[in-house]
Amino acid sequence: MFCPRTKTALEAVSIGDVNVYLSKSGGVFFDNRQIFHFSDPSLKPAQVLVAHLQTLPTECVDLAKRINCPNCPDVVMMRRFFTPLKVVEIDECPNCAAIWLDHGELEKIHENHLTPKEREMLRIDMANNHGFIQVKIPNRRYSVHAEKPEPKATSSLEKLAELAYLSILND
Repeated sequence: MFCPRTKTALEAVSIGDVNVYLSKSGGVFFDNRQIFHFSDPSLKPAQVLVAHLQTLPTECVDLAKRINCPNCPDVVMMRRFFTPLKVVEIDECPNCAAIWLDHGELEKIHENHLTPKEREMLRIDMANNHGFIQVKIPNRRYSVHAEKPEPKATSSLEKLAELAYLSILND
């Protein structure tokens, strides 16, 4: 695999029991959902990875440029925010869900990491300031799942009378 920014080979590194791929420019590539082993700054593997990334030289790269996934070279990665605070924008592959972090983005994730209590406070604050979107279900005359009424059962005498009436009308 190659670095999506510099096109140099990525180095496979095992941190704990998780393999990540590092670029010489300080970028890091995580396979599907591996980032969650490193997003909490209190975890030892996260601390080790950040310390190693800080020793790598930084290169000037255009962060606004869209990149292709190192794992799926024909797929352009999408940009999205990693946290509800919308501070760190990461690159995620829509095909394999792998994540590319540019130099310094893992440190920003650690700086803005929320504890469970802080997450709950943020949720309450967002609900109070922005309100919940409530969808009102429209009143319906008939239930969507209600069974259709069956037609009345007619006797053979009624059917015969109806046929006679129709034949008179047609004459």
